Amino acid sequence: MLNTLKYLIFIIISSVLMYFAFKDQNISEIISMMSYVDYKFILISMLCGAFAIVSRGLRWRFLIESLGYKASNKNCIHTVSVGYLTNILIPRAGEISRCTSLQQAEKIPFDKLFGTIILERLIDLAILIILVFIAFIYKFAEISSFFENVLGTISSTNLNNTLLIILCVFGAIFLFTQLFKKRLSKFSLFQKIKNTVQGLKDGLTSFNNLKEKTPFIIHTIFIWLMYIIMTFICFFAIKETKHLNILDGIYITIIGGLGMVVPSQGGIGSYHLAVKLGLSGIGIAVQPALLFAFAVHTAQTLMTIIFGLFSSFILLSTKKNVETTK
Repeated sequence: MLNTLKYLIFIIISSVLMYFAFKDQNISEIISMMSYVDYKFILISMLCGAFAIVSRGLRWRFLIESLGYKASNKNCIHTVSVGYLTNILIPRAGEISRCTSLQQAEKIPFDKLFGTIILERLIDLAILIILVFIAFIYKFAEISSFFENVLGTISSTNLNNTLLIILCVFGAIFLFTQLFKKRLSKFSLFQKIKNTVQGLKDGLTSFNNLKEKTPFIIHTIFIWLMYIIMTFICFFAIKETKHLNILDGIYITIIGGLGMVVPSQGGIGSYHLAVKLGLSGIGIAVQPALLFAFAVHTAQTLMTIIFGLFSSFILLSTKKNVETTK
């Protein structure tokens, strides 16, 4: 019941955000505008999204091998694809299914795999900060206005209080574990938590043991290049956005990424609302902005579903073949 309730909450969030995104708009006019979309650019965008998934899978293998484990390129790619598919169905569950799938396929400990994913997220965050910095230089007024409209202003007092509470909680947990360390060590649950933390540490430090840092960096650059291109290329699919340049593509990639952070069902509603506000801020009318958001999101969602289902089939077939040979 708890899982069902969480699922319903995600759907409600998506529905509310979709309502605000398309509020006061003529839906039939937006649908009629779809006949003027140049779909060859949408297909190119889908290919870029697929290339990013493949590159992310290949990059993940380098981190896994740095921990002393072996994983095939095929399994790494397909489990990453399954993770993206899972995120569409259940927000934030993709990382878990990705680790679980590879654990079953390659017999690698879950906690160590999850540690490598945390490292990946930290690297992605660093890249995103760099892109935000570039966007602030080029689109300072627009991106500042976006944050004010969507996130609102957060008072420094509330922020400081929140940080103080978080610090106190972590301090209390640390003090408790130090005082009762010997007693807690007798319980299997504490030992499991300890092993999990150690596995996460190993995963996070896997970058230091990378034998092939250059290919890893190249894949990281390629992944984010694909993210930018898959947004930028769609500008040419719609007449009203054809004049936008690559820096506008970076700006909208960031705005769309912020929209995807919201725990909505597959980014439905949150992505549309964010991109609508982002494009409106650089002079694009609301209806073409919504059309663009709908085209990009639908294309990438469709690509993720097709790739994810194909990967699920491959992984299940491989598992059955292994069980049959046993």
